[in-house]
Amino acid sequence: MDAPAFPARDGARPLALVVEGDAIQRIGTVDCVAEAGFEVIEAWNGTTALRQIERHPELCFIVIDADLPDPDGRFALIHAVARLRPGLTLMAVSAGPAPEPGALPCDARFSAKPLGAVLARQVWAGLA
Repeated sequence: MDAPAFPARDGARPLALVVEGDAIQRIGTVDCVAEAGFEVIEAWNGTTALRQIERHPELCFIVIDADLPDPDGRFALIHAVARLRPGLTLMAVSAGPAPEPGALPCDARFSAKPLGAVLARQVWAGLA
């Protein structure tokens, strides 16, 4: 399935960030997001994710593992990113339970792991 056209500058694919602590899960999620048409960069923890977000103002989609160890709680990183970069498309993924209502920033999505290519394509289509 071809990805829809995205109005990126200079014909480049839109940039996504995958934040996942487990290398095998990260590879699978990166593959799904790339298959949907995004250029993908990676981070394996919150510190690396925030560094990548700082370095790449052109980011438009971020997938965050909700189960990363964080002393501030399960969805702390996605809330920090939402405050830092309002307007980004954010998705939390988890092998654990779905979040309670209000646990995620208002525009963030949630998906059970593993993230499927179909869902990544839907995000792509929503950005186009």
